[in-house]
Amino acid sequence: MGRTLQNTMVNLALENACDEAMYQLGLDMEELQDMEEDAGLGNGGLGRLAACFLDSMASLGLAAYGYGIRYEFGIFNQKIVNGWQVEEADDWLRFGNPWEKARPEYMRPVVLALPYDTPIPGYRNNVVNTMRLWSAKAPCEFNLKDFNVGGYIQAVLDRNLAENISRFFEGKELRLKQEYFVVSATLQDIIRRFKVSKFGSREVVRTDFSKLPDKVAIQLNDTHPALAIPELMRVLVDEEKLEWDMVRKSNIRASCSSPHSWI
Repeated sequence: MGRTLQNTMVNLALENACDEAMYQLGLDMEELQDMEEDAGLGNGGLGRLAACFLDSMASLGLAAYGYGIRYEFGIFNQKIVNGWQVEEADDWLRFGNPWEKARPEYMRPVVLALPYDTPIPGYRNNVVNTMRLWSAKAPCEFNLKDFNVGGYIQAVLDRNLAENISRFFEGKELRLKQEYFVVSATLQDIIRRFKVSKFGSREVVRTDFSKLPDKVAIQLNDTHPALAIPELMRVLVDEEKLEWDMVRKSNIRASCSSPHSWI
């Protein structure tokens, strides 16, 4: 996503007002902008593309949520020592993130997926979309039974294993867990939002899922969230008790993909 301060000021047409306010306080706006750290959410082409999607949709006035994982640590910080690169952990959240808001009321049971919302303003059009990043939390912080018999490491092991899901961007088994984590939490949130919308309810006790593909478009950014397709089938068939054929047709209409890795 890059740095948020300058982009927000430009899109909200607040550059002059903010610059004047900082001048009155004896501060330099450009120096303050340089102090903001980049969000430690990766720096690859797919991430840049996703950020462009969010920024463009907000500027075009298209209502959208961007979903991802709120990684506790970024890829790495680079230092040069005696002519050699030295990598250090990118603890980008050590001072918190003033742009995001934790939303515990929308926590989803995967492990527990706690959403943090960051506003994405459109360019001078009074439209603000949302980037919602999921942070993994353990259902139980501490196993008192293990602790009482001297097993401190075991007492916090389950919590650490659960919360490792959103600590680092990693491959192999952890990466598969991360992909299912973000897919499951996101689809639960999409279904929740649809069910409370005016489009989802025809009656008080029944949600009209036939309207889902008309009101919801799920853009899969490359192959990493591909589990969203079978997971949406599972949620609608197993949890919402819909017929397989109806769900399959809705899934095809609601899901689309940008398969960059296939090209």
